[in-house]
Amino acid sequence: MINREDIRELAEYESPSGCALSFYYQPEKPKDQSHREDAIRLKDLVRGAMREAEKNGQKDFVQKDLEHILAIADDLQWIGGKAKAIFADQEKGLWREFDMPPLLGGTKIVVDRRFHLRPMLTLMRWRPQVCACLIDRQRARIFQYDGQDCNEVACFFDKVPRVVDSNGFSGFDAGHRERHAAELAKRHYKMVADTLMAMQQRDEWELLVIGCRDDQWSDIREALYPYLQKKLAGRFTLESSVRSEQDLKQEIERLLGSLEKTTREDSLREAIGQAQRSSRGSVGLRHVLSSLQKGEVQKLLIGERFTAQGIECSNCGHIAMRKAGECGVCGHRLDEVKEISEAILNSALRQGVEVIYVKDNDEIERVGNIAALLRFRAEPMSAVG
Repeated sequence: MINREDIRELAEYESPSGCALSFYYQPEKPKDQSHREDAIRLKDLVRGAMREAEKNGQKDFVQKDLEHILAIADDLQWIGGKAKAIFADQEKGLWREFDMPPLLGGTKIVVDRRFHLRPMLTLMRWRPQVCACLIDRQRARIFQYDGQDCNEVACFFDKVPRVVDSNGFSGFDAGHRERHAAELAKRHYKMVADTLMAMQQRDEWELLVIGCRDDQWSDIREALYPYLQKKLAGRFTLESSVRSEQDLKQEIERLLGSLEKTTREDSLREAIGQAQRSSRGSVGLRHVLSSLQKGEVQKLLIGERFTAQGIECSNCGHIAMRKAGECGVCGHRLDEVKEISEAILNSALRQGVEVIYVKDNDEIERVGNIAALLRFRAEPMSAVG
C-alpha cells in the first residue's frame, strides 16, 4: 500500500531522458472466470505503449520495463481484485510496485519526464494509522487499521463478577458487590488505556476509534488520558453486527469518511474565506500558481473536474499559464503542457504540501476547481470577490 512519503518521493523523481514510466492497472469485472479479456486488453495497451515509445525514440529506454509489465500481465488478474501501480525507469534501474484499492479510474501507461501521479489524487485521502479498541467491562480487543487491512494486535480478559439482586443485610451485600464490580471494571478500562497510550508513544497509531456499549461509554471515556481523548476520531455502539474484522473495517471507514468530509469542507471554506479577506487563502489557477511558486501553500485543494493548459520549464519546473520565450526564473526552455494539473500536483508534493481531492462540491467549482490554504502570504493581494 502506497503512503504519502512514497508519493512525495515519486514526485521528486525526474528522468533526464523523459522515460519515467507510470503504469496503472485497474481490474474490471470479468465476463467469465477465465479473465482472458482483461489480459488481452492489458497486453494490447503495453504493445501500444511500445509502438509509441519507438516513434518517440524512447524504445531503448523503456523496452525492458514494458516487457516486464507484459510478462506479469497474466498474474495481475489474480491479485484479489486489487489495483496495481508500477513506477519504473530502466535507465536508473528503478522499479517500484504498489498494490492499490481498485479506485484508479482505468488502466493506463504514461511515459514522461516525471511520473504520472494524477490518478493518485483519488487515493490521497487522509488515511492515518488507526487503532480500534472494542471494549466492555471484561474484555478488550485492539486492532490496527492501515487504510487497507484490519488486524488484531492485542486482547484482554478481566473477569468481573456479575451483580445479582439481593436484599441480604438490607441490600448492603448487593451494593457492596456492585461497587466492587464497578471498581474492577474501572481497573480494566485503566489497563486498556495504559496499553493504548504505550502503543501511541511507540507511534503505532495516529487516531483512536472506540467501540463499546452506550451505557459503559462514560466510564471508558473517563479512563482515557486527555491525550487519548484528543486523538479520538469517533465512537460506535458495539453490537452483534460487528462480528468480523470486515465489519470493524466498515465502521472505521465510516467514521474516517465523516471526519475527512468535515475536514475537507472546513479547509475549503477557510481557503475561500481567507482569499476574500486577502489573507491566507488563494483561489483560481492564477492566484494558486503564484502562491505555489512562492512556497506559501500549506494545503492544495483540487476539484475532480480541474483541467487547464499551461507551460512548464524543462529545467527548474517553473509553471505558468501563458507562453513566453524563456523561463523567467532560470532562462531555460519552456514546454507546453496539455494538462497542467500533473505539473501542479508534482510541484505541491515536492514542497510537502498537503493535497486534498475535492469531489462533488459546488463551492470549489465556483472558484475554478482549485484553491489553497496558505502558511503565510509573502505580499498583499487584491481581494477576491
